[in-house]
Amino acid sequence: MSARGAAMKRDKKMLLDALRQAGAEIKGSSIKCPFHKDRTPSGSVYQDSEGVWRFKCHAASCGFCGDVFDVQSRASNRPLKGILQENREPPKSKAAVKSSKPQKAYSTIEQAARAVEKQVAGRYVAKWPYQNQDGGECFWMLRFDLTKGGKTYRPIHRNGNRYVLGDPPGLLPLYGLLNLNGQDRVYLVEGEKCADAARFIGLTAVTSAHGAESPDKSDWSVLAGREVVILPDADDAGNRYATGVARILTAQSPPAKVKIIRLPDLTDGQDIVDHIERLDSRESEDIARGIEEMAERAEVFDPMDFIDGPVLICVADVKSEPIDWLWPQRIALGKLTIIAGDPGLGKSLLTLYLAARVSRGGKWPDNPDVPAACGNVVLLSAEDDVADTIRPRLDAAEADVSKIVVLQAVRKVDPHTDSIHEEMFSLDRDLPALEEAIKRTGNVKLLVVDPITAYLGKTDSHKNADIRSLLAPLSNLAARYKVAAVAVSHLNKNAGNSSIYRTMGSLAFVAAARAVWVVTQDKDNPARRLFLPVKNNIAKDSFGLAYSVMDSQSYPGIGIVAWEPDPVTITADQALALDSTDMDERNAMKEAVSWLTETLSSGKVLSNDVYNWAKEAGIARRTLERAKQRLNIQSIREGSGQGSKCYWNLPS
Repeated sequence: MSARGAAMKRDKKMLLDALRQAGAEIKGSSIKCPFHKDRTPSGSVYQDSEGVWRFKCHAASCGFCGDVFDVQSRASNRPLKGILQENREPPKSKAAVKSSKPQKAYSTIEQAARAVEKQVAGRYVAKWPYQNQDGGECFWMLRFDLTKGGKTYRPIHRNGNRYVLGDPPGLLPLYGLLNLNGQDRVYLVEGEKCADAARFIGLTAVTSAHGAESPDKSDWSVLAGREVVILPDADDAGNRYATGVARILTAQSPPAKVKIIRLPDLTDGQDIVDHIERLDSRESEDIARGIEEMAERAEVFDPMDFIDGPVLICVADVKSEPIDWLWPQRIALGKLTIIAGDPGLGKSLLTLYLAARVSRGGKWPDNPDVPAACGNVVLLSAEDDVADTIRPRLDAAEADVSKIVVLQAVRKVDPHTDSIHEEMFSLDRDLPALEEAIKRTGNVKLLVVDPITAYLGKTDSHKNADIRSLLAPLSNLAARYKVAAVAVSHLNKNAGNSSIYRTMGSLAFVAAARAVWVVTQDKDNPARRLFLPVKNNIAKDSFGLAYSVMDSQSYPGIGIVAWEPDPVTITADQALALDSTDMDERNAMKEAVSWLTETLSSGKVLSNDVYNWAKEAGIARRTLERAKQRLNIQSIREGSGQGSKCYWNLPS
């Protein structure tokens, strides 16, 4: 084969262009095979041990596999021999040979580095040698720190007895190649500095030249058949690099056994060097052992997981597990539970009662023979102050406050200026911070989010899809750490509906929770609170309970929960039903004012949106208008004619 043909087979872009011309639909790494009716992408490209890029269709009905010329032959229905002849390298003319300009050569690497310093306005700070399998140094990677900040790299190789900037011909060897002898497990990191750091703590580590965006320039054949553990940087480029290299390695013969580990303590842009520095108080062997243990537990990479298709679990492979309970038959460990009720009924006080019981392993009112699972508690409270409300209530409830922590805010560090500020926790942005809080606290049995609507961030509480997307990761987090997640919510004004539709906001809140409990006032005894099941998917039908808020004898003026011994048989639907006094006359105006104030608290809102959301929240239009009047809401019209829009805004 001609040099031109060989070069085309090693050019990934040529293969992708040929696939597109054949009719393939390519989106990122997903490829719909052009040679059969491919409803979901079943194809992928990979580089074999000789550096040739190939396309493979994984569909059982097709199975096509070939290089750029095979694709052209199959697409045009022409013999492969003819395709190869068309792509023979034409002879070079004498003029072309004479016009080729030789690259500038330098007598030493340092001389070349000085020249690059002037070009990039930077300082030459480091050099890493890349060796071939014979041990010879075939090229070097030079690092320059730029005067205006940042860094850049330049490869340089030997040409005769002089040095030329740029890559040597052909595929590039891996950095750290000579450390692979006899090693079945190899760690792949991003960058020479990371490879050196990993080897310093005792890991066999390699990297490829030119960073995350150029894995196709390297020769990966030396890793065929080995176990390769990829430790990507914590950013999008790192994730792309890990997945791209994993595809290449699993397509080799024999395929590598690939695992991808994302080190849990890394923030955006960090790498294994940051992981090691964070643990610098430990011995190198201990740090390496921790990474090795993660590698043992990690799942093996399957390239089929990265194309569109079904995600299947064989039930025979799943081990049956009983449900673990925080409060038997009421609040489960590892699940999301919602407690909903009108303001002022003691929902927050009830969650602190739960926290107190968990902190000491206390007994439950309906099951005194079974103590609570003793452990730590994480609280998110947007409405109560820690010093004057939460701590006194916990003391009055006889909690072990050393086992209870409050997630007050999330610290944010600017990577460019190292400035630090704090932001309110948000479920749509800060779930990693919550996970870190659970891990740092340790043995967490209860997580309280009170109220959950305060922590939605920019998520619209009325949109089912948005709420499902927000709550699914929270539920998964609770499941992973076996934590009972209890979210507090308010009730809407749909008093005529079933209790399952009474939780404020989208129905997705109720759908995502495994159990929903309502706290409501006893109509015959306003001082009595009813704790009633609305939904409980994972327990047998359970009865309700009743409690009152009593004054603590040990802490005068502080309320405590006092449970009644007898069960409550009334249903949530019955307890929430309208009575003859008509609830709207007593509470509708107050709740509409509160709802409207919260809705407009972040700024002006389209009047049509306010009307629609109020309707979903069960607030009548007339009541909404009265609340608007009471709050002196401003109606602001922007624009003119048919394109004008009307907004509502709180008075300044």
